[in-house]
Amino acid sequence: MQEYRTQGVAALGGEFSNYNFPYLFLLYAASLLPVEPLYAIKFVSLIGDVLLAVSMAHLVRQYRPYGLEPATAAVVTLFIPTVLLNAAMWGQCDSFYTAFLVLSLSYLLRNDARRAWLFWGVAFAFKLQSVFFLPALVLVSLRNRFNLMSSILAVGLWAMLSLPPMLFGRSLGSTLGIYVKQSGEDRLVAGAANIYEWLPGVTAAEGRIPALIVCSAVLLGIAFPYWRAPDSPERRVLLAACVLAVCPFLLPQMHDRYFFAAEVVSLVFIGNRSLRLVPVIFSGTGLLVYVLYFSGNRYIWPLLIASALQAVALVLLMHELMIKRRATKRNLLPIIQ
Repeated sequence: MQEYRTQGVAALGGEFSNYNFPYLFLLYAASLLPVEPLYAIKFVSLIGDVLLAVSMAHLVRQYRPYGLEPATAAVVTLFIPTVLLNAAMWGQCDSFYTAFLVLSLSYLLRNDARRAWLFWGVAFAFKLQSVFFLPALVLVSLRNRFNLMSSILAVGLWAMLSLPPMLFGRSLGSTLGIYVKQSGEDRLVAGAANIYEWLPGVTAAEGRIPALIVCSAVLLGIAFPYWRAPDSPERRVLLAACVLAVCPFLLPQMHDRYFFAAEVVSLVFIGNRSLRLVPVIFSGTGLLVYVLYFSGNRYIWPLLIASALQAVALVLLMHELMIKRRATKRNLLPIIQ
């Protein structure tokens, strides 16, 4: 905010932040408001929360999971602990990229590949963590033979939203290297309640490649039951929830807030008897991680317990995906006979 209020619009070409252009532009617009900097920052974040609530209502209106009403989904989304604290207390912007991921999923359920990919491109322009949704988007697109042009349009949209700093003097390398800088963490895990909390002595350099291999193997294991059984909106939502949770749980160098999208999307399972525990676990462990961060508490046991609970939620999601596959195959038997 200080940079914007002293340098004006020229600051958009500066290198004082490792966030991409869409969020920085929103902060610049907020800097023009005659309010305290902290209020301006959180005002932008709260706009993201409203957008996220509207996106969840849009998804639920399309999906109609287990009797959940769109208005109820919107309100619940606003008041789960991590959404409430992420913007109102922390001043973060995770609601923006997650809102566009939710819209991408919503249009994916409608077989509208172009909008699904375009909304993903917008999400990716906001935050690198949008790649967590990419395996599901690619898998559904390949399974249904969606036009490849949709993904190309998404890349073009990302470029349009990411390259404007060059108009204000920032170099191409610096502009495109923002996400590279974000992934330069030395620790194998940076506050996230994932599996690597159990390996405190392993550095990022030592564990990065094995972690990537393990994550890739699990994602392939998730892709198999989806691919082998008939497709449906319910299975697409399950697939999306699985990959959004698996990626931050198994990828290296994950931060505190990287389960945010999984926490939000899992809300659609509130009315599902088999999965209603999943959003409770994600919200609870997310709250624990936030409390540990804000309190400066670095004791290892709370994060170990949280990571174990995250594993339980993942097992429930993947088991449901497998169960749906077997159930679908059984339902097909009378038709085959």
